[in-house]
Amino acid sequence: MKGFAGAIAFTVTVAATSYVSYRLMTDRELRTKLIAKARSVMSTTKQTVDGMSEEVALRTAQMTRNPKINQQWVAQQWESVGY
Repeated sequence: MKGFAGAIAFTVTVAATSYVSYRLMTDRELRTKLIAKARSVMSTTKQTVDGMSEEVALRTAQMTRNPKINQQWVAQQWESVGY
């Protein structure tokens, strides 16, 4: 019975993935909306990073193990003073 349920779950997953892929490939309006939402999220994230203090940037970089956060913060500070 477990194998049968697994096969059904697999089939449903493949069908859903196929449908979503088909819609993304054929529906230009859907792609446009998704791209606009992704750009909006990126813009909001960038504004949040730009507004961080040095300490917050350092802690965020340490927690996420992402040194680019500190690098972006430092670059933004240099740009703000004209370098």
